[in-house]
Amino acid sequence: MKKTVIFFILCSFAAVCFAKPKSEPEWFKNYRSVFPNSEYLAQKGSGTTAEDAKTDAASQLARYFQSTVSANLSTTMSSITTGSSIQEETRVIDEVNVTSEVEFIGLEFTESYYYKSEKKWYAVAYMIREDAWIQYKPKIEAEKTKFYSFLKKAESEDDSFTKVSLYKSAWKVSGDLIEKLEYGRIINPKKKKKYSADRTTIAELPAKIEKEQKNLTIFVNLKGDYGNIMETAIKTALEKGGFIVGSSGNYTADVIVSSNPNGENPVTIMPAVIVSIKSSEGKAVFSYEAKMMEKTVAYSLENAQKKAFPKLAEKINEEIKF
Repeated sequence: MKKTVIFFILCSFAAVCFAKPKSEPEWFKNYRSVFPNSEYLAQKGSGTTAEDAKTDAASQLARYFQSTVSANLSTTMSSITTGSSIQEETRVIDEVNVTSEVEFIGLEFTESYYYKSEKKWYAVAYMIREDAWIQYKPKIEAEKTKFYSFLKKAESEDDSFTKVSLYKSAWKVSGDLIEKLEYGRIINPKKKKKYSADRTTIAELPAKIEKEQKNLTIFVNLKGDYGNIMETAIKTALEKGGFIVGSSGNYTADVIVSSNPNGENPVTIMPAVIVSIKSSEGKAVFSYEAKMMEKTVAYSLENAQKKAFPKLAEKINEEIKF
């Protein structure tokens, strides 16, 4: 009996001593062979703990999205706006936003592996392209709905100024759609062709806006100005928006500037402006009001206007975006 017990103990000891060390997972040797690019999006990360390795892997994947989306967006928007008076919208794709997008589409991880010789943990963050696409597609469709709602309204509008405004609203949200399409293209390149018509529609917008703006000229009718400060501000805002400003036109911008003086020697003013644009048929197409809440004091109305009107003009340039 004693011999049997001793033999069992020796066998157990030998099994422990001569057991093969845990083999390296296949993905650690070559994660691309386990997660081929045709089916997966994957990045390997490392860290001092198992959780750090997963966090680093997720960050690596987010940075891949960030750099690729940023580069593609810059190229796409530049090509659309080249030769156009429409300004290219600068879009900053930061890592926080990218991470939230990536997390939304089903990010998964391998079990972390400790590589003893480096005293480091490793893990792979990955997503299955087809599954990720199914989850991400509704985001693209939501942006499409928003974009085409403005576009359809613009196409059915008869008034040129209103049509331009709606086209520009469509242009503004088109950046969000393009961004989602770029994410989609990374997730599943096979689906790129499905949205090629949408990209073409967006690319045609600047030309449509310019064509429509050539059909309208705006005459600025202004009262209550000082030294043409307000007139210059309004005309500059219109011209920045791509509109033609003339001595006559099929649209009139009625601008009323009020100093709202109080007292004499010194006088206090709180200037305000009302802008109303109407078509030759009398249709109101734009309105804007602004008032300086800060009081300006001087010993003459002229000096008070000289000090206060540039501030109101600056406010107009910041707030009016045609």
